[in-house]
Amino acid sequence: MNIELIRADITSLKIDAIVNPRPTGGDVGTATVSSGGNVLCKFVITAVVPRPGEEDEERKLRDAMWAALHRAEELAVATVAFPAMAGATARVVVRAALDFRAHARSLQRVVFCAFNEEIHRQFARVLQELDVS
Repeated sequence: MNIELIRADITSLKIDAIVNPRPTGGDVGTATVSSGGNVLCKFVITAVVPRPGEEDEERKLRDAMWAALHRAEELAVATVAFPAMAGATARVVVRAALDFRAHARSLQRVVFCAFNEEIHRQFARVLQELDVS
C-alpha cells in the first residue's frame, strides 16, 4: 500500500473513496459509508474523530483512521484519500496508515490531500521524518 501526498481540493479527486473526518455524529473512532453523491469518488467514508484537546486524543484519532481504512477494505476499494492535517495530528495519521499496511488487501493507495501550501509543507516534513516511501 503506497502512501502519497498531493496538493489539491480533495473533492476534485477521481478516487474510489474520500474520508470526511467529523468531530460529531457518533462514537469517536467509528466510520460510516455513503455514496459519493456529487463528488467524483464512489464513496464518502465519514470517520468520527476526537475534538482537539479531547482526552486520549491521539488514540481516538488513530482508531478513527483505522475504522476508515477498514471501511475502505470492506468496500474493496483500491484508493482512499484523507485530508492532510498539520501538527501532531499529521504524525498520528501517517503512523496509523503505516501500521495499517500489513492489513491492506484491496487497498493500494492512501492519498493525503492538502488544500494549502503550508499544510502541504508541514505534512511533507512528517512523511520525510517517518521515512515514508
